Amino acid sequence: MSEGPPIQLVYDGDCPFCTASARMVRIKQAVGALQILNAREIGGTPLDAEIAARGFDLNQGIVVKFEDRLYHGEEALHLLAMIGSERGWLNRLNVALFRNKATVTLFYPAMKAVRRLMLKLNGKRPI
Repeated sequence: MSEGPPIQLVYDGDCPFCTASARMVRIKQAVGALQILNAREIGGTPLDAEIAARGFDLNQGIVVKFEDRLYHGEEALHLLAMIGSERGWLNRLNVALFRNKATVTLFYPAMKAVRRLMLKLNGKRPI
């Protein structure tokens, strides 16, 4: 296993779809450990400041920190597929679909729309 810092996945914890998706993500053991963080709970942390400094809007997509670099939205989803484990049928599907950047570009807007709908249906506000 990698000895470096964990790969950090920042998602919207008030969105049931996002929460289920984040918990489903598995990465290859050789890549390292995955730390899943609720965007609504990281305020005031160095990671929160780093995300803000890059101008990334967590309402527009997840953020993944990997090897000291931040990936946002479609780029983050694609990265997770590239380092994803193929254990379990949902992870195999994730890797198969999102390893291709064109597929990510096609599906990501729909995923964001589902998030917005889930927040609205649950009476939650954007981040």
